[in-house]
Amino acid sequence: MKITIARLRGGSNYTRPLYDIMDSFYYLYKRYMDENTNHTYGFYNQGFGFANRRKMDDIIDSDIIIIPSENEFTFHIKNVQDRRQLERTKLSNKEIGKHLKDKHIIIMKSDRADDEKLYREKTFKDFDIGKISILDEMDISGGVHGMKYHFLKELNNNISNEKQYDFIYWGTDKRKTSDNKESGDVRHTYLKKIYKDKKIDSYWIGKFSGIKRDMKFQKKMIHIVPYLNKSKSTLCFNWMSKTATTSRYHESLGCGILPFVHMDYDVNNTLVADEWQRITEVDELYQKLEDPKFSKKYEDIEQYYIKNTVKTKNEYYELFKNRLDTLINL
Repeated sequence: MKITIARLRGGSNYTRPLYDIMDSFYYLYKRYMDENTNHTYGFYNQGFGFANRRKMDDIIDSDIIIIPSENEFTFHIKNVQDRRQLERTKLSNKEIGKHLKDKHIIIMKSDRADDEKLYREKTFKDFDIGKISILDEMDISGGVHGMKYHFLKELNNNISNEKQYDFIYWGTDKRKTSDNKESGDVRHTYLKKIYKDKKIDSYWIGKFSGIKRDMKFQKKMIHIVPYLNKSKSTLCFNWMSKTATTSRYHESLGCGILPFVHMDYDVNNTLVADEWQRITEVDELYQKLEDPKFSKKYEDIEQYYIKNTVKTKNEYYELFKNRLDTLINL
């Protein structure tokens, strides 16, 4: 069986962790390719220690196309993505779409909004495409991005206890859906209040409504780690699911940041260690940052995570392999 991994937007050459948004997946998929030689492998716009190539040959003769999906929904929202990249990738996606009728497509996704409907009705809306399966970050208990905790801890052998920023946020507000309608997500109201109140020292990385960012969004996490390491706290929000979690939680603990969570984030407590972490109003965040037990709370939260949530790299790989094998054999 031939399996091709195909990126639809910007190209990537995965060489090591913390240099790509999807690096948890790429690390595990690279090992899968190395150990499962019963399959042959192709590449489109994606490399693993070699230049990413944009030739159609591997897509044409593959049985399975794996599409790494990171914020695909944002390419369908007006004025979010670079116009030139959007137009260029629309043309290449049309070429790809012509060859998908008899393919099994596996969406390897790291965003709740990047679902089958999005790909059928928007990304490849003009084409008859084959079976679609989903390899979701949440198919692994606690989320596949627990891998990032390992990556960050290996990098951050000694994180200073001296914190320059009380609060840090990296990413975007998620006000719009791929239909260009209000999503109902409330994070922008919390983030904007923190920014405008000026009661705490904060640092902003990404793109936000009503907030002057300190740094543009960075696809390579390695570039923002120095700022994360200097920060005390962040806030994790639900996105389209009360049971799902986000990579932010894992990344926070890997950088010595206490992850507060918005209300019913991770309602089943697969990650959340203490109800004290839950924030209903911004003023609660301010109060808890001043709590004399803050440092002890961080230590307890991380120890809970180590004991109950995070897995070894080998355990993550076995779970990933089993899920991918199941999808391949559907």
